[in-house]
Amino acid sequence: MSAFLRSTISIINGIVYEARLPSGKTIALKKLHRLEAELPAFDRSFKNEVHILSSIRHKNIVNLYGFCLHNQCMLLVYKYMEKGSLFCALRDDAHAIKLDWSKRVDIVKGIALALSYMHHDCSPPIVHSDISSNNILLNSKIEAFVADFGASRLLDPDSSNQIMVAGTYNYIAPQLAYTMVVNEKCV
Repeated sequence: MSAFLRSTISIINGIVYEARLPSGKTIALKKLHRLEAELPAFDRSFKNEVHILSSIRHKNIVNLYGFCLHNQCMLLVYKYMEKGSLFCALRDDAHAIKLDWSKRVDIVKGIALALSYMHHDCSPPIVHSDISSNNILLNSKIEAFVADFGASRLLDPDSSNQIMVAGTYNYIAPQLAYTMVVNEKCV
């Protein structure tokens, strides 16, 4: 049982590999580093991602196929996205030129559909907390998929929904920064 394995990107909380199964199917395999697997925050993030992604299905949210939780490493198995992250597509001039305005509008529509699903069609609603170009993946047709649900949480309608800021630095909705209360306007 041999599999082709190639590192596609190294990220702060692990490495994502492109893996080809004996059947010929290509998957994305995210492996957390051994030291990270021992940290409680990464353990919570891992379990949170598995919990959220195993309970939802949407055409613009990355598919989680499975996971492995072991004391020395943690693995997440996803549908493979051939074009990588939106961040990588935009930072490379050659790729960015291929993303004309109609494709960019379609990417935004896909992200909006995923967020609308999480906020209005899930019960309880899901707050992603880390929407950034690094967490938007593109398939071979340049369709957008929201990924990385490690910082996400379920919104409790019976609580004040006050939160600690999580996710990528650089942007926080003004409504959230001012009140520190999660609502529809800030997620």
